[in-house]
Amino acid sequence: MHFVKALIAAIAISLISPAAMAQTAKRSPQEFVKAAASSDMFEIRSSELALRKSQTSRVKEFARMMIKDHTTSSKRLLSAAKKDDLPVEPEMTSKHAAQLEALSKVSGESFDNAYVEAQVAAHQGALALMASYGKNGQAKHLAAHAKKTAPVIRQHLKHAQQLSKSGSQG
Repeated sequence: MHFVKALIAAIAISLISPAAMAQTAKRSPQEFVKAAASSDMFEIRSSELALRKSQTSRVKEFARMMIKDHTTSSKRLLSAAKKDDLPVEPEMTSKHAAQLEALSKVSGESFDNAYVEAQVAAHQGALALMASYGKNGQAKHLAAHAKKTAPVIRQHLKHAQQLSKSGSQG
């Protein structure tokens, strides 16, 4: 069990490392689309997992919100990418896929804790991505999408951090 938590933590750190954040500022429009699509997909799939595995109502409520909001975000990303003449390939990055795989191997109360920790880390990374691209993005519609999405992600992050502090019980 500690191995899985350590794996999730290592993956989370790699998603928000200073090098990763610096790279965010230099992303091409296509790299941004790929990262944003993967982020949404990870949020949706990990939250679907939470609906099946979590034993707490607060975690399930958060997971339902993640599925709803990130499905909306995905649709808006597709629309913005289309307006900027960029294709969207719906697949997760290897980091997101590995983190989802690690989460799928955890159960019980440990799952809730691992899921919430993963949500905090994923939203920190997504917020850095959206804030940076919203400010410096080369593609007009994608930059507007990033600016519009960043406040929602900031709220998700605050909510995940509150769940983390409360031990995700409820």
